[in-house]
Amino acid sequence: MISSFEKNRLTEVLKDFYTVVGIRISVFDDKFNIVTEYPSELPEICKLIRSTEAGAKACRTCDNEACKRAKKLRQPHVYTCHAGITEAITPIRLGGGVVGYAIFAHMMPSEDYETAVTEVCHRTAQYALDGDEVLKAVKKVKKHSREKILSSVKLLDAIAAYLQISNLASWKNDDISRQIDLFIENNLKERLDSDTICRQFFVSRTKLYQISMDSFGMGIGQYVTFKRIEKAKNLFKEKAGNTTVTAVARAVGVDDHNYFCKLFRKSVGVSPGKYMADLLKKK
Repeated sequence: MISSFEKNRLTEVLKDFYTVVGIRISVFDDKFNIVTEYPSELPEICKLIRSTEAGAKACRTCDNEACKRAKKLRQPHVYTCHAGITEAITPIRLGGGVVGYAIFAHMMPSEDYETAVTEVCHRTAQYALDGDEVLKAVKKVKKHSREKILSSVKLLDAIAAYLQISNLASWKNDDISRQIDLFIENNLKERLDSDTICRQFFVSRTKLYQISMDSFGMGIGQYVTFKRIEKAKNLFKEKAGNTTVTAVARAVGVDDHNYFCKLFRKSVGVSPGKYMADLLKKK
């Protein structure tokens, strides 16, 4: 899949968010290449690290791994970069695929701040940088409370959704992965094994698996299950109190009640009955 971004408009949006939250934001495309970021200038600590060949390579690898995790998890999360600096990332979803990634970068936790600073100095020692320069640079990175960092994750998800609805992120063409996603979405009640999808799109199993891994971050069977569980969750929310687990299971193409319950619990963490009961309590 090849993603496309309205770079100028996107940069203006990132500038607005930075004005509000004061956290540097970067956007990567679906191939893990940087699209734009704001502010455009790197913090001093990153400049120091990337001034070395090993440091620049480690930064690129760290960004790639973060994008891969976000693609697999399909949700935002907080992590610590290779240099010990806190960051948060979320996938930018479009249809069933991931069109890119948004990262809140370069945050230091205000809790246990001195310990975090020491950790950064320790991790960057491998790049043979001047210790005093590293210390001065890392202390210029903005501190944020753990509460604010966790809240930033939710905000990142909102940013990603905004990019989608504002058409700032899109696919360059209606490629086969998008067609496969729509086919699955529109036929959840039907048999959706790999052979069925291969016949529909005239591709081999190997090619289908490759497309699914590249576009959805998982095998095609896992992706069909993911779509069914997401659809089931939506049906429970829409019809809480007016439907049954069996009815929802059949609506998403799983006739075996027990098997559906097993799939749902594995994915969501609770049984479908408990999930629906919790929804009713919130009403």
